Amino acid sequence: MITSLDVKQNTNNTTHVKYTVTFAGTNHLCYGDFDATADEATTAFKGMTSTDMWAGFKTLILTRLKDEATSAMAGDTSD
Repeated sequence: MITSLDVKQNTNNTTHVKYTVTFAGTNHLCYGDFDATADEATTAFKGMTSTDMWAGFKTLILTRLKDEATSAMAGDTSD
């Protein structure tokens, strides 16, 4: 669940996203910020539905977290 979201348009046509995400049923809390491309932001806004206005941003943030985690672990050779 997104518990905090701040979105601002940058002068270079990217969107700055600052967020806090909590995961139900666990003690996990993630927070951070990043600049999304215009296409990523557009897709996030299109993801809103009548029952979940956060749907697109959830996808945007969780996809970014997944990509960053995968990238960070790429050099990990432990089993």
